[in-house]
Amino acid sequence: MEHRILSRYPLGNPRRKWRQDNFVLSQFEAYGDNMRKCVKACADVGFDTVELGWASDEQADAAVQLCQQFGIKLIYQNMSRFGGAWDRDTVSGNHGPFYSNIYKRQIESGAWKEESFKGETDIRKVIAEKRKWSSVEGYYIWDEPFFEEQMQVCRKLTDECEEEDPTALAFTVANPSYNPYFTWKDNEYPAYIERYASIIDPPILSFDYYPIGTKPVNETVQLDESPMWCDLYAVKRIADAHEMPLWFYYQGVNLRHVPFFTFPMIRLCMYAGAMYGAKALQHYCLTDAIMDRDGNRLPFFEPQKKINAEFKALGDTLMAIECRHVFHDASCLPSFEPMKEYNEDIADSAFLASALPYRTSVGEFEDAYANRYLMVLNRDYINAKSLELKLNGSYRVYEVSRDDGMQYVKDNSTDILSLYLEAGDAALFRLQPADEEGFTVEYRLEK
Repeated sequence: MEHRILSRYPLGNPRRKWRQDNFVLSQFEAYGDNMRKCVKACADVGFDTVELGWASDEQADAAVQLCQQFGIKLIYQNMSRFGGAWDRDTVSGNHGPFYSNIYKRQIESGAWKEESFKGETDIRKVIAEKRKWSSVEGYYIWDEPFFEEQMQVCRKLTDECEEEDPTALAFTVANPSYNPYFTWKDNEYPAYIERYASIIDPPILSFDYYPIGTKPVNETVQLDESPMWCDLYAVKRIADAHEMPLWFYYQGVNLRHVPFFTFPMIRLCMYAGAMYGAKALQHYCLTDAIMDRDGNRLPFFEPQKKINAEFKALGDTLMAIECRHVFHDASCLPSFEPMKEYNEDIADSAFLASALPYRTSVGEFEDAYANRYLMVLNRDYINAKSLELKLNGSYRVYEVSRDDGMQYVKDNSTDILSLYLEAGDAALFRLQPADEEGFTVEYRLEK
């Protein structure tokens, strides 16, 4: 059988200079009492990037050298010198590792007003100091800006970062819809994401969603009623419209301390992001999930290492293909009004001939050469499943291996895609009409 090696190219916002070469597996919180153990744990478990959220100045500077030593990238954050987080600051009485250069908010005549912001131009000095380190991939500009004034500062810092070092990623992350200000009520959440993308014009569009422990989620309904699926639709649509790679923070820790938190929940969140075409999966967060604050490994270390290896194998393919459609069975958000706009009809599928099985979702992808793919996701994070998907013709089915990234023939001619998936798991397939000459595909980066 012919083996085709196809070119893929770096991705990025066409209005920005930074480009993404490879699929990113990152870690948000990688700091503790022993920075060496923390950064080494990130490298050992298979993350290629550390975002260093909320670290102290000393921890951030230590991470620069440690990431260099262990061969991983760093998105450098130092909120005492540039950028900010949320709408919090130490002056207004909010607690946490946030500095006084963050907006202080007051309500006057029903409007939010900026009172103070210090040190935003110090980012140029920071870049001048850090650019000698090849470990520094970029700079964490702002964590979840809410208001237009914050976004304007993010835009200014993003522009300055790009001017000072065009090869650096100016990184900012948006809010999920359960933020306190811009929700799905009256369709305010998509409007917030549109403002975010338009005003900041970031190199990539990153957002987070941590569903386990929120009110719509329990062992009976699982994620059937979680607005996460609608968030993913909406943010993907805006990212596509602005030609920005989509990045997704997934829940990797028992954030809300629910009594039942298992690794299949994490796996489901990771593959949900990939199914919507995310080009980076961002883990929140290392501490108390993969390792403790002393740097000792916890039970999720090994399964996280395994799934990171799977995504590294799939990475070239995931970077080369674009998500065209996402389909869910009827159990996904059946009564959530915004889903009526974002949910897609199975009749629009290039391959699927009938409704999907219970708690099953499918993403359809296409590369630049008209090769088409399906990612099939088991949305059940408790039970494994044997699935049969009715296809609209006879197809040769290739599975993209999560061991080596190569494509292997699963079936030479079938109108039923049969597969077995563990709880919260997914698989990626390429489909080709069965009457065509078969060939396998491999993607290689060209710059």
